[in-house]
Amino acid sequence: MMNENYNGVEPQKGQIAPKARTESIESLGSKSESRGSLAQQTEEKAGDLGQVKFTKNTEDSAVEIGAVDVSFAGMGKEELMKYANDPFWIRVRWTLFALFWICWVAMLVIAIVIVVLAPKCPAPAPLEYWQKGVVYSVNPKSFQDSGLNQDGKGDLRGIIGRLNHFVHLGVNMISISPIFATRDDDPPYGHEIVNFLEINPTYGDLQDLKDLTTAAKQEGLKIILDLVINHASTKHPWFVQSAADARGDCGDCFVWHDGKDGGPPNNWLSIFGNTSWTYDADRKQYYYHVYGPDQPDLNLRSVKVQNELKNITRFWLEQGVSGFRLLSVPYLFEAANMTVDEPQIPGISPGSYASLDHIHTKNLDETYNFVSDLRAVLQEFEDKDGEHRVLFVEAEDTEGASAMKYYGDATKPIADLPVNSKFIRQQAGFTGLGLKKEILSYLEQVSQVHGWPNWVLGNGDTERVASRLGSKLIDAMAMVQLLIPGTPFTYYGDEIGMEDVPSAGGVILSCPTGNKLTADSHCNQARSPYQWDSSNTVGFTNASTPWYPVGSNTDTINAKDQMGVTNSYLNIYRELVNLRKQPAIMHGSMSVLNVTTEDIFAFTRIRKGAPGYLVVLNLGEKEASVDFSTEPTIPTEAQAVIRSSTAVSNSTTRGSKVDTASVPVGVSEGLVLSFVPKY
Repeated sequence: MMNENYNGVEPQKGQIAPKARTESIESLGSKSESRGSLAQQTEEKAGDLGQVKFTKNTEDSAVEIGAVDVSFAGMGKEELMKYANDPFWIRVRWTLFALFWICWVAMLVIAIVIVVLAPKCPAPAPLEYWQKGVVYSVNPKSFQDSGLNQDGKGDLRGIIGRLNHFVHLGVNMISISPIFATRDDDPPYGHEIVNFLEINPTYGDLQDLKDLTTAAKQEGLKIILDLVINHASTKHPWFVQSAADARGDCGDCFVWHDGKDGGPPNNWLSIFGNTSWTYDADRKQYYYHVYGPDQPDLNLRSVKVQNELKNITRFWLEQGVSGFRLLSVPYLFEAANMTVDEPQIPGISPGSYASLDHIHTKNLDETYNFVSDLRAVLQEFEDKDGEHRVLFVEAEDTEGASAMKYYGDATKPIADLPVNSKFIRQQAGFTGLGLKKEILSYLEQVSQVHGWPNWVLGNGDTERVASRLGSKLIDAMAMVQLLIPGTPFTYYGDEIGMEDVPSAGGVILSCPTGNKLTADSHCNQARSPYQWDSSNTVGFTNASTPWYPVGSNTDTINAKDQMGVTNSYLNIYRELVNLRKQPAIMHGSMSVLNVTTEDIFAFTRIRKGAPGYLVVLNLGEKEASVDFSTEPTIPTEAQAVIRSSTAVSNSTTRGSKVDTASVPVGVSEGLVLSFVPKY
């Protein structure tokens, strides 16, 4: 029903809205009378604004809605425009607008200042590829035969065919034993060099090396050559000329001197024992050789020799190699006065190299200076393309301050790494306390000269790790070598647990430590062909017989089978190499823990903001449960990450949560745990 009081027009400002009501059907007949009555009621109740009332009498009932006060319905457009254009309000608006942006910018500046000035972990110093990576040492004769000449000997083409192996392992540097032309095609050491600018035909030719360096770079690998600069062969043209004519162009290319009292000029000894002087009937003088008589020492006091050696390094760098490992470096210079004897060391049998204090023939100041000159040659190439060329120095048994001097300093850099052979010289096995002493003392020496540490477990001049320390310790010692600070050197085959292999006569020779070989000991048992698979020729060659016998344990000690076994030596090695990428390993601190004893060796690697790692070795003869609850940085629980292939405990399987108050470690076992460090 339409309310007849509503006329469809909105009330003007100040007016009273009309009332709405409902009427009964009975009242419709007397509408005029009712209207008069209601009008009177409206006048009486005009003040009852906005109220709702229900009224009832004998004739009528109704719902009444009081008038709505619409005295203010907002400002109109005209009034708003007056304020909008008022100068006062314009200033107010601009003031508030400016304050908003000032406050916003101020908060942004404050946030930036907090981010910049708030205490935070310092960014680690960037590391070079040779610091982050792993050096893999290869004997080219024993790594892979390409099959080009069916001679059963490895070559450079064979290495090219196996580059995927290095990629699979995760290593990034390949150090190749001497490959230079020698007096015969089958040299025992590769040190009796007759031409420093040619490659031994056994290994290939110059193009093969160029192809190797190119292919390696495509895989992200660096090729490093072992370079002999201390001596050459008696068949080298330089020596032939020097022996024939003392006044000739190469008369002083080697170390010559007259004898004394019918014998050698002095008491200097060869590394192989006995005198280091040999008489030459043509020149009627003695020549000096710190190694064997077939390897006369170059005279680095000769400017000609120094220049020749610098040019040799330039030549090989031009072929694409990424650096060198210099061999026999401590013996580069001898005293200018060759009439002086070296002091005898009391208590050591005369005649052995160790019986003399080599103050005139080893690590002379001139040696450090010349190696620094070679460093400058490498820098020439780095300056051209920005790629660092590495220089490693094989300092052999040099230790302490003499070894540390090979690092040089900021004003006169020498070697990136003087190769550290401490682990190699440990023949009787390790104890926890012995490891602690060796590692911490070496790290302290390196830190004092701001150098970078490195660790070598095996090479071709000593027994293999598996034979020297026992196969059960292969994984545990790899954990130490790969997870303590520094660059590790891996000798080919050690990553799969290869052992010494007897010669064809079934004899295993005794290899002295510290790279000291006896004159009649080639130590080839540590240089047997790489065991790629379990076939008769172990995947090394297509020839009927390899150049040296293969191992008797090839059914399990071979790369192919171990690739398919999760907890094999090979895959544990790969996992450890990969673990090196973690911030705690690459940049973190190392702490040898208090639980270390004769039987237990344990250390942590920790960096704030990253998972920490706990490494524990059992070097004893019985199982152990190690309690780390008193170590302040180790929480009550850790997670097993890697363990030795021989481990059998159900509580240390990969991913298991381990109670750090009771960590089970089997005999000769290593275990790596990850944890969230406590601070």
